[in-house]
Amino acid sequence: MPMRRRAHRLSTLALVCAATACAHDARLEAPRTDAHAELISLPPAARIPAQAERLQADVVLFGLPLGHLESSLCPGGDSTTIETHVEPAALVNALHRSGGDARTELAPLSPFPRWSDYNIQDGDLLRHYRVDHREGGFDYLYDNGGEATRTGQGSVPEGAFPHDLQSALVLLRAWRPRLGEVGYFYVVLGRRLWRTEVTYAGPQVLKTESVPRLTQRLDGVSVRLWQPSGVEPRRFSLWLTEDPERLPLRMVADASFGQVTLTLTGRKLGHLACSH
Repeated sequence: MPMRRRAHRLSTLALVCAATACAHDARLEAPRTDAHAELISLPPAARIPAQAERLQADVVLFGLPLGHLESSLCPGGDSTTIETHVEPAALVNALHRSGGDARTELAPLSPFPRWSDYNIQDGDLLRHYRVDHREGGFDYLYDNGGEATRTGQGSVPEGAFPHDLQSALVLLRAWRPRLGEVGYFYVVLGRRLWRTEVTYAGPQVLKTESVPRLTQRLDGVSVRLWQPSGVEPRRFSLWLTEDPERLPLRMVADASFGQVTLTLTGRKLGHLACSH
């Protein structure tokens, strides 16, 4: 795959953890699902981050650094915002200008997004996605730098609430499944709806900076509900810390040219996490 294409995929992968294609004429396909899977819901006492937090992660492909990701969660009186920025490695950016930003607003102390806004740099093209989320549906605006603008809406099965990728991570950090339990949720990637099924694989020792740490492993697969032919399910694994914070230590996600790994490199708490 040409490096120009890989650089574009870096921005998209780091923001949405899977390389999503531009929309085509599509047909509805029912995914094969686990009959015992249940829609993930959180009890009232679920731990939703109540203090400001900034996470930093490196993005790697085949052992080569592709870029750096920084994400800040900032609770407020009537909402919580999550802002993520992807900075590509110098070599990647020299070959093809890339990068990306995402912003999501959640209801206070809730994993459910009110709206999400993604900007992905693809050379001279800036792709913009704006989604308004609501129970049972969503509205979207897509603009690819002025060449084409599309608006529309989508419905969500079961009247469920559609996540974006940032709120989905909040959801998974707060989820407390039993061993082998399978849950699912719906997520809007770009302007299309996907169904993500997640299995709790149990505790696993993971080495980070050569230090073994006990983690909780989740294995997931996302299937596009309105998908063109040739779009394969996206698989990922997520390792969370054993403590109540459930920090995302590592994530490995499928891409068409290999597995991309995101590894946590830093964390800040308090007001400094939301000051740039």
